[in-house]
Amino acid sequence: MAWSGVVSKPHDPRLDQRLGNPEWVDNWTVGEGLRMEFIDAQGQVWLCHEPVTEQRARSLSLPDGASFALFGGLVADTAYFSRSPLAEADGPLDTMEVDGLRFSFVARPIGNERVAGATLLSVDKRHAMLYGSGRSIEVLDFGDGTLATPAWSAPNDAPERDELDLPDGWKRRTAELTSDFIAVIPNPAKVVILNDGSGFHGPLPISQLESACR
Repeated sequence: MAWSGVVSKPHDPRLDQRLGNPEWVDNWTVGEGLRMEFIDAQGQVWLCHEPVTEQRARSLSLPDGASFALFGGLVADTAYFSRSPLAEADGPLDTMEVDGLRFSFVARPIGNERVAGATLLSVDKRHAMLYGSGRSIEVLDFGDGTLATPAWSAPNDAPERDELDLPDGWKRRTAELTSDFIAVIPNPAKVVILNDGSGFHGPLPISQLESACR
């Protein structure tokens, strides 16, 4: 059964208030490590914010009708969901526990299409990411003045970057950050899953990224 509420825990200094409310601890993803998601029978995406091994992820007794959806590494230093899909206002995310792991209802796919070298999804989610100053991040440039920021990394056995095909006008490029880059992803989000398994989301104006690279 899903429920929502504020969990009382000591404040983690990584819960940057520029993104959201540090009291809503189930809304945050911070730190290194692999994360997993599953999709329930209603098509809702549930994320485990804590690191989990692939062995444990694939051994979970998921709810009836649910399926394993994603297993990847967090790229942002900190990520925050301001509300669960279908919620009328910002607040603590809906949560559930599965075999001792806590999951939050973070997204709801509402459309998809296949393009050259990638799957393109339209996703209902309220998501913000912080990439810290001094980092290098790879972004997906759509060639129309907009881009997508990295959401999760490719698995270790993924094809080499140079072997990937992309639609005409798209390119992957590296950005060197000279200040913190806060990416507030529009809703619905444009989520791109490349053939190497990596994920990007946006779209955001390139000028927003450029302001963090000066």
